[in-house]
Amino acid sequence: MGDYSSRIEQAIETCKKAINGVEDEKISTSSLLLMCKKIARLVNDNEGQQWLNYEYGGYPRNNEGLILLDAWTIATNHGRSYMIQDKNNKWIKSIFTELCEELETAIEGYKNAMNNFTTQGFSVSGEMSAIATSNLTNTVTRNTNSMLKNIELCQRRLTILKAQYYDYAVRWSIKLQFGNTAKSIFEEYQERVDNCFTLLSTTTLQKLNAINNLMDDGNPEHYAQVIASCRRLWSEIAKTLFNEVFPEYKSDTYKTLSGKEIDVSGDHNNNKLSAVIEKIQSKASKNTLVGSEIIYLVDWIEQINSKQSAGVHSEITREQAIQCIIHTYIALGDILSLKSEYRDI
Repeated sequence: MGDYSSRIEQAIETCKKAINGVEDEKISTSSLLLMCKKIARLVNDNEGQQWLNYEYGGYPRNNEGLILLDAWTIATNHGRSYMIQDKNNKWIKSIFTELCEELETAIEGYKNAMNNFTTQGFSVSGEMSAIATSNLTNTVTRNTNSMLKNIELCQRRLTILKAQYYDYAVRWSIKLQFGNTAKSIFEEYQERVDNCFTLLSTTTLQKLNAINNLMDDGNPEHYAQVIASCRRLWSEIAKTLFNEVFPEYKSDTYKTLSGKEIDVSGDHNNNKLSAVIEKIQSKASKNTLVGSEIIYLVDWIEQINSKQSAGVHSEITREQAIQCIIHTYIALGDILSLKSEYRDI
């Protein structure tokens, strides 16, 4: 298992522990925060790491003691804001900055203090005893109520933070699980279409290998060459398939089932593929995604070809090169799979 796969598996497992820990009430909010920090690190979520670092180490302030603007925005985006009246009775937005561990400690401290506030064991006598007892009772009641309000406030804020951390773990769990599902599905698809690619000529297969080598060396200048190689591969396969399906075809145009005349001469490769797909589908024993969605597929082909054509003349990133390879692979894989079925009919 590669490093990336290993990190994803760790992230998924950490998400499960975080989610189950909250739902089963078996972990503290501060422990949940640490799990979220681990998730953010494993998935390289830079924005998440910045937010969670603030949650763990505190929100940074300037020389005047005010929260930095960027940090303030992050805090308000993650449930820390509330409305308060200023001295002029105007409502303004503020944020609470206590860390979850500080809130947990404060709650525990208030609870312990409340246990020490009691009139048990207190005894006075004399003519002032009633007043003294009343004063003590009032003091205990007042301080107890004050601490109860503080506990309630801390618990409310702690609940807000816990909800934010829990939501973060749930969202990443969904993303990662979907990614694993997509990976499994694509691997199944890849196994099927790779058998079709092996039927291509040695020259064409060498072009596939050349594309792989261009990506492997990590040279940014080669990404544009990847796009160009995909275009050449696309053109070559289009011509090969057209010649196989229409071996004796001499006309420059092809009449589709809808009656439309399309140009299949020269380098009109998308039109050639459109003709190939229509011909193959007409011989297929059952409908397929390629056959039933011809219009969609041809439009898809056009978009890929346009992207490739434009890309040759502009700066290409690795992400764009990868996207082009994936689109080309899937489109050609679908067509070759359908062609394989046609061959067996």
